[in-house]
Amino acid sequence: MNVGVKLVGLCRWSYPAEPGAFAEAEGETLESLRRRLYAPERLAKRLLFLREIVVPCLKAQSDPDFTLVMLMGDQLPEPVRAKVLQIIAPVPQIKPVFREEGLPHQEVCRQLMLAERDDTVRAAAEFRLDDDDAVGVDFIERVRDFFPKVRGIYRNGGKLVLDFNRGFILSVDEDGVQLRQVITRNWTPGQVLFIRPLSDKCLFDFAHAQMWRRIPTMSFPRAQMFLRGAHAENDSQIGVRKFNEEMLRVSAAELPDLMQTRFNLDLERLRDGWAALCDLD
Repeated sequence: MNVGVKLVGLCRWSYPAEPGAFAEAEGETLESLRRRLYAPERLAKRLLFLREIVVPCLKAQSDPDFTLVMLMGDQLPEPVRAKVLQIIAPVPQIKPVFREEGLPHQEVCRQLMLAERDDTVRAAAEFRLDDDDAVGVDFIERVRDFFPKVRGIYRNGGKLVLDFNRGFILSVDEDGVQLRQVITRNWTPGQVLFIRPLSDKCLFDFAHAQMWRRIPTMSFPRAQMFLRGAHAENDSQIGVRKFNEEMLRVSAAELPDLMQTRFNLDLERLRDGWAALCDLD
């Protein structure tokens, strides 16, 4: 038996799930949800995030042995569909999947994650990214390296969470692109669930903020490992308490080089792209 792990992530890209899964307007229908998610101005921003934030960090992974399933709706309009496929083409680890729209969010995500399981490995290592998130270029390598060191804890219950809890909030608004370093806990782009491959459960069966209540969890604060997008269109609100901020450790002058080194992100190009979109609004 392979003694390692199989790393699989999932990213929803403007997928219109059954209304009610997120913070939609009261009484929203699938048609109105589809119109909102597929609005041209919104999709232009999401294409920018995909091109400048999500794809670069995955393309630069020091360990290329992973899969990221990208869930999209079967009615995603052209030419956006073609543009998405063009943007992700340089990263063969990204697996585009188009599903019928209006399905229950949790169930469609569960099916996709379970379909990637490999029963010849010791553990499935599952993570998720929003379509404006990034992970450190050594994310996959560190996850794989971590598992043998804690296999005894994992073996005891068949589940273990690794929480990379140092990273950045990347906010975009009319004032441009801003970055704030944080130490926090249980944020999705820094969280990995190790679980037995034959289990009928997966990452989407557990609320990410509450996993520590049910599953042994180990935090890893030494590396800056995630960027979490924050803007007016987020489904969830990001709150940061003062004691979580690490503002003084990274100066504004250091940020461009740090973003390039840790996330393969060209900060100037992202800022220029965002400014261009704001000029069009």
